[in-house]
Amino acid sequence: MFGIPHKNFNPYYDPLHFLKQNITTFSLNIGFRLIVGYGAILLFLILTGCSTSNLISEDRRKEWAPLQSEKTIQQLQQEVLQQIDPFNHYQRGTIMHVTASDTWNSTLIRWMTPLDRDKQKFHARLSLYHQGIEYTFLNGEKKEQTIGFDGQSYEYVTTEKRYTESTGSSLYLGPLQSYLEWSQTLMRHPTQQLLGMREINNIPYWIVYTIEGSVEKLDQHDQYLIYINAQNTRIDYVEFTMRDLMKSYKGVVHYKNHKTVQGILMPFWIGIADDIFQPDFDHYFEVESVEFRSDE
Repeated sequence: MFGIPHKNFNPYYDPLHFLKQNITTFSLNIGFRLIVGYGAILLFLILTGCSTSNLISEDRRKEWAPLQSEKTIQQLQQEVLQQIDPFNHYQRGTIMHVTASDTWNSTLIRWMTPLDRDKQKFHARLSLYHQGIEYTFLNGEKKEQTIGFDGQSYEYVTTEKRYTESTGSSLYLGPLQSYLEWSQTLMRHPTQQLLGMREINNIPYWIVYTIEGSVEKLDQHDQYLIYINAQNTRIDYVEFTMRDLMKSYKGVVHYKNHKTVQGILMPFWIGIADDIFQPDFDHYFEVESVEFRSDE
């Protein structure tokens, strides 16, 4: 991206949110609920893992209208960056601090994470140039405890950092870092393609495509469709694939309630769903504060 290494472009996946709410309607004890949940995940993988999700298939391309202008991807990229980070402050920071809450519509899926509340308040410290997030609980039984993920899960016991084998921590914290960063990082990637336009809720969107690796190996690399609001050049949605989970899985991040922090436009509401037209979100984040630092 303009000669600067891309910040944390490798996605940290969220394989937790595709179980649906109706699983939780049964009156089950905790142990059996977990068995049902993991069984449902396994069944879902078996049933859907036979095909590769391609965000730019011929069928998908039929959803987009031709461009209504001669705008190039380079022009659009510059317009978006001018909107979200006009003074290039994001690139100068090294650490992002976020205080927020994570609200889950499915208690069963939440049980597969380290969280102990359906509405979990937290403070996160993110490393912007590499994989690294520390998460401090601000309510619930784990209040004031800190866990982290830097490619491997860890926790703090008093002041001692101890690495663990916690799958739940890695599967939750990795995606969280991506969700908080994608609104700034994806449009900085050098490999992009402007595909067309699409109207959602009477708002026209430019559709930008980018891929983590080679376009010749779609089954190995993750793809992204970035929905840029043509009325204000903000990123409202990101469709993404999850190759680490299964080759056919995709999800959607919804960004809204944007606010400017230290000259950087950030979403203060982030919803996670399976489909861009899904009315209910599996879980969503309400951000209270964001701070960028470069002196830690």
